[in-house]
Amino acid sequence: MDQKWLDLIGRVDYAFQPIVDVDSGKTFGFEALIRGYESKDFNTIDSVFDTAYNENVLYKLDMILREKAIKKFSKLEFSKQIKLFYNLDNRITSMPDFSSGETVDVMKMFDLDKTNICFELSEKHQAGAYVGVDSLVLNTYKKQGYSMAIDDFGVGYSGLQMLYRSEPDFIKIDKYFISEIDKNKNKQIFVSAIIEMSQAMGICIIAEGVERAKELEECKRLGCCMVQGYLVAKPTRNLLKLRRQYDNILELSLKNRRDRKNIQNIDRYIEVLPALHENSNLDDVFKYFRENPTISIIPIVSDDFTPIGIIKEVDLKQYIFSQFGYSILKKHTKNSIKKFTIVCGIAKITDSLERMLKIYSHNSDNGGIIITKNTKYSGFLSTKVILDLINAKRLLDAKEQNPLTGLNGNKIINTYIAGRLKSKKKCVIVYFDFDNFKPFNDYYGFRKGDRAILLFADILKKRTNLKDSLVGHIGGDDFFLGWNSSSETDEEVYQEVKKIVNKFAHDVESFYDDKDRKRGFIQAENREGIKSRYNLLTVSAAVMLVKDNFYNKEDTLVHELAKLKKSAKIISGNIAWATLLE
Repeated sequence: MDQKWLDLIGRVDYAFQPIVDVDSGKTFGFEALIRGYESKDFNTIDSVFDTAYNENVLYKLDMILREKAIKKFSKLEFSKQIKLFYNLDNRITSMPDFSSGETVDVMKMFDLDKTNICFELSEKHQAGAYVGVDSLVLNTYKKQGYSMAIDDFGVGYSGLQMLYRSEPDFIKIDKYFISEIDKNKNKQIFVSAIIEMSQAMGICIIAEGVERAKELEECKRLGCCMVQGYLVAKPTRNLLKLRRQYDNILELSLKNRRDRKNIQNIDRYIEVLPALHENSNLDDVFKYFRENPTISIIPIVSDDFTPIGIIKEVDLKQYIFSQFGYSILKKHTKNSIKKFTIVCGIAKITDSLERMLKIYSHNSDNGGIIITKNTKYSGFLSTKVILDLINAKRLLDAKEQNPLTGLNGNKIINTYIAGRLKSKKKCVIVYFDFDNFKPFNDYYGFRKGDRAILLFADILKKRTNLKDSLVGHIGGDDFFLGWNSSSETDEEVYQEVKKIVNKFAHDVESFYDDKDRKRGFIQAENREGIKSRYNLLTVSAAVMLVKDNFYNKEDTLVHELAKLKKSAKIISGNIAWATLLE
């Protein structure tokens, strides 16, 4: 190798940045980040690998650097319990000296094995002739038994294509989509879609570039498995600064954990089915089913107990009951279980029942979903249990919902308000009350009155895209709407409420006779029995904007809303507004 490469190898070092579980803060692994490469020959890290590729030394250089990173990683006391995330350049397979299997020898040299390394492939620079090569590299290393990750997902050209063509174990969502995700609805929609798709495929999501507590909270809410970024810790070359667990993440997780109903304590319902290793053979599978006649699904895991998928007994029956089926099967599959290992939805034990149901719906024919704890296999949640939990939840919800509209009742509303105040985070609380409802109800009858109530309930239900929202029916013609407004300005909040008020005023006009609608009022008896004019139905809104760090008793909020409600009925636009400060 030229002297410039020898100089580079002599001076470079690696910094490590932790990748941790989003709930517990336990370290899953460290990403190796190259440092000290800068010289007169190289201005950027890309220039290092581009030059090495052009000079046909990319693979040789990578193997030397790979050994250097593994050697340093092995010096950690707990290196055998975690993973080293190492970045690969997808062009290494095009090098004339490329060969498979060399990493195994390097790992053995430092008393590590394949479970201790995960190779990352970035898609952000892939274009032209190299599109698709990354999938080839990913599959090449996966066949050798290594964990694989797609890095910088979402910012390049070939991410979805690579995901479709290969089976990565992890997807690392680029920090562009994570930065200020708590304030950006489009980013939330994008990341949520990626997470939902990945969970259905049994792929773990890692959020990169998490720098703020609110970003962490949003990533956790959307369903990310793990996080990486300055909020956890900055990259460091000093191994003594690396931790087995990052308590700051655990503390934030405990602080933001919402109170869950008993029905959502999923761990009580998980069936801990014995798992088989991915390198087990067909003899092991058949022995498993013989010894466990009541079990029809086998969870398959890797060396570090990360779930790979499942094997279903039904998929083997055609061979079991054939005279020569088993012999033919072993011959054609070389006794490997890979052919029968299928993707299964994976959920975290901390996920809500709603999220688990969504994951299950993508693989409903698999008999259930795999449950993990700290990314490791924890058990299996069967279809029957999932359906039983759903029915139990429906019964519980029915007791706490308004019988006419099906919306949340006062108990849930009060719990929600208490939770929002306790969180000390910016939120909006809106109290809606119909104007002129009694005359309308008396004049047109209670059936049309109920229709008007259902119309408004439907309008509110369609606002559930608001962040952490709750729609409620207090009773009669009184309604509730609350949401987390941390990413919205006061003007945006006002416009949101105005849309609801205007929508109802417009749509409810169709409930009136032509004559009443055209003249804009009805004539009905008041409480004293005297005929009076009453304008068409509208709704007034008392809007309370609760600023960050406000904390007070619910009585304060309820009292202020009552005053606002009266004001809303007499001002133009029917919207009264107030702000609660710290």
